[in-house]
Amino acid sequence: MKIDFHAHVWNTQLDQVDEFTGRLEALGIDKAVVLPIAPYMTNESIAELVKRGEGRIVGFSSVVPFAQTTGIPREDPIDTLGHAIGTLGLSGLKLHPLIQGFSLNDPGLVPVVSAAGDLGVPVLFHTGPANGRAGRLANGHLDLMDDLAIMCPNTVLVAGHASPMDNAVYLARKHPNVYLETSISWARWGRLIPGLVRATVEEAGPDKVLYGTDFSLGRDQRVADTDAVFTESGLSDEHLAMVYGGNAQRLLGL
Repeated sequence: MKIDFHAHVWNTQLDQVDEFTGRLEALGIDKAVVLPIAPYMTNESIAELVKRGEGRIVGFSSVVPFAQTTGIPREDPIDTLGHAIGTLGLSGLKLHPLIQGFSLNDPGLVPVVSAAGDLGVPVLFHTGPANGRAGRLANGHLDLMDDLAIMCPNTVLVAGHASPMDNAVYLARKHPNVYLETSISWARWGRLIPGLVRATVEEAGPDKVLYGTDFSLGRDQRVADTDAVFTESGLSDEHLAMVYGGNAQRLLGL
């Protein structure tokens, strides 16, 4: 089974679920984890996508991690998360430090991130840079997840876009609760440096890497680029099976 652990259906595409699942099938992806970013998408809209997704969509929730951000009152993030998981049936939590305005090692994250662990769901964070002007690049630096993993040892933390050129390998080896997701950065650097993908998987541990592409409608090339570096990686069939879907199945209870 191939599970894309990082995909998007944007607000403008909510009525294109059939097209989305059709592209997944054409691209050889059995299931996609669809990630929202609060407050710009609602958890209810993701739950509806899951219902309409013919078994191909796994929905994550998102919350604004602090009850107040820049002085604007928000819903309580822990209550919102509990409703998203317990009532809406979503399968994880997505947080974005640049867009949502926090640093990856902010101690204020501990309550909501720990709550996700108590609910038995993983938390995927954007790590690394982003093209938009929102947020400080420093807030999403991968190394900051070292602190968060120490503060929240009972929550599975997924480093989205975990660059193999940063300290991803060491974070995955050091922390039992840290996993690496491959979108964008692995295709970029894997094309340039032969052997990088295989070395990163083997050194981090093949059980700690999650295949992801950042796919959305119109972004087929992201899947093709990611698939290319794994096809050419020289990884064993056993390790590829773990990365492509086995690890995701275990974390998501599929």
